[in-house]
Amino acid sequence: MRGKNKNVEKVEKVVKKVTDPIEKVGKEVVNGVGNVAKETVQGTLNVGKEAIKTGANVGKETINTGKKVGKAVKDSVKKGK
Repeated sequence: MRGKNKNVEKVEKVVKKVTDPIEKVGKEVVNGVGNVAKETVQGTLNVGKEAIKTGANVGKETINTGKKVGKAVKDSVKKGK
């Protein structure tokens, strides 16, 4: 029995040497994927923010241009009278 126990201990040590790095790599992969997902979400939020800001700026420019065109037409009509 004692001989088997020593062999079992040796096998357990070898298995532990093999499984520990695999567990660590697995953790790193999971953490890496988590970080990639985080970056993707943050990047998407930033893109969304920029799109909203740009949309607001385009809207502002359109309104301002419309006012200027409207004023120019109004002034032209006044001059024509």
